[in-house]
Amino acid sequence: MNHTLAWIEILLDQMASDAERDDAAIDLGYISEDEAVEAALLTVVQDEKTDEMIRASCGESLAQIWIVQNQVSHEKLALLTGIARDEAMSVIKKENLEDMLE
Repeated sequence: MNHTLAWIEILLDQMASDAERDDAAIDLGYISEDEAVEAALLTVVQDEKTDEMIRASCGESLAQIWIVQNQVSHEKLALLTGIARDEAMSVIKKENLEDMLE
């Protein structure tokens, strides 16, 4: 099994520890060529039962993916709320890429 699929499985596994899920969310932020990664991150970030630390890491990872792709999906960004949105916006602003939001 490749690392990407393993990280996705861990991220989606609600029985995995929060630390494992958070590490998986962070690691997935470096995988920009796989649509399944974005889908998994968005699934977790929308689950209000998920720990905020994990949701924050998902938001940050999504922003990292969008930066590498040089395109912020307004549709996907609109799905982020709370800490996940805050983290995503922070990463985008840190990279001085606010113009990608227009």
